[in-house]
Amino acid sequence: MVETKTTHRPDTGSGVANLPPTDRATVLRDFRLCCLSREASVVARKEVLTGRANFGIIGDGKEVAQVAMAQAWRPGDYRSGYYRDQTLMLALDLMSLDEFFAQLYGDPIHDPFSGGRQMNCHFTTPTIAEDGQWLPQKDRFNISADVAPTGGQMARALGLAFASKKYRENPARGGEFSDNGNEVVFCTIGDASTSEGVFWETVNAAGVLQVPLAIAVWDDGYGISVPKQFQTTKENISEVLKGFQAGDDKTGLDIYIGKAWDYPGLCQMFQEAIERMRATHRPALFHIQEVTQQLGHSTSGDHRRYKSPERLAWEEEFDCNRRMAEWMVASGLATAEEIETIRAETRREATEASQRAYRRYHDAVASERREFQQLLDEVR
Repeated sequence: MVETKTTHRPDTGSGVANLPPTDRATVLRDFRLCCLSREASVVARKEVLTGRANFGIIGDGKEVAQVAMAQAWRPGDYRSGYYRDQTLMLALDLMSLDEFFAQLYGDPIHDPFSGGRQMNCHFTTPTIAEDGQWLPQKDRFNISADVAPTGGQMARALGLAFASKKYRENPARGGEFSDNGNEVVFCTIGDASTSEGVFWETVNAAGVLQVPLAIAVWDDGYGISVPKQFQTTKENISEVLKGFQAGDDKTGLDIYIGKAWDYPGLCQMFQEAIERMRATHRPALFHIQEVTQQLGHSTSGDHRRYKSPERLAWEEEFDCNRRMAEWMVASGLATAEEIETIRAETRREATEASQRAYRRYHDAVASERREFQQLLDEVR
């Protein structure tokens, strides 16, 4: 079991300089994405609570882990995940803020993922072009269509990873789909859903088959309002999975542990582990701990009703975006003024994107209403 170097304060020691994301441009880009995603979450919650959207499920608290994961992606990789991965989609440039809000409003025209038919943060990418021909999946980032049932992504992720293994065994059949089986499948799941049977079936099968499956568990300590002490043995999924860990015979899976707020540690962990997986096809579980949830589980509830004041104060202190900003300033990668400028700019960008998406959706409805009214007037 590999654990990233984390402390309960931002790491400003000499080790930071040796970690991958030390160039200023990369760090600033990732921090901006984290802030943009967080502001989109804040606006989305407001839009639902003011009645302009019906329901929202968002990915606050997972921003830093997902920009770190995105750095390990390569063309041809696949994601089979669930409804907390908006930051990853932004980091891979597979979604714009306008599209995020179009899905929130249920816009059938401008929601590119489901045409307004699914709740927000359900993603997909096409595999077939408009002319009916296969798109070159090995040259693209690929998203398997999300499904609502938690845990439903697991078996699909296993199948996609098994396909990568088969293409390595038969490289001549790769064509537009695979580059010698070098593709990794990223599977994301919440900690509570690891209690489902399909999670265990998938982990076991991945270890038996030895496929390039990277399972990231976002662990915020709760399944909606239920603490993990009531649903996970030892309250620690990676501890429970130790029996699956690869030994001297190299079978089984690798287990990595990271803190959701430790940007440099997460970047190093994901990049090194995923490159190892591309070569060996040994699956891995990434247990991302100390995830916070500043806005609660969804727009249908208020986490202040079931979290203690101490827990809420801890979540504020260990907000991953806040911790990343502190690390950037302490490491000399940004000034406090630059941090505040980015926050203000992304707050404005998120608000403007929501307004554009709302106007597009309602302008289309208003246009159809006018046309219908004109027809009624003509037959009167």
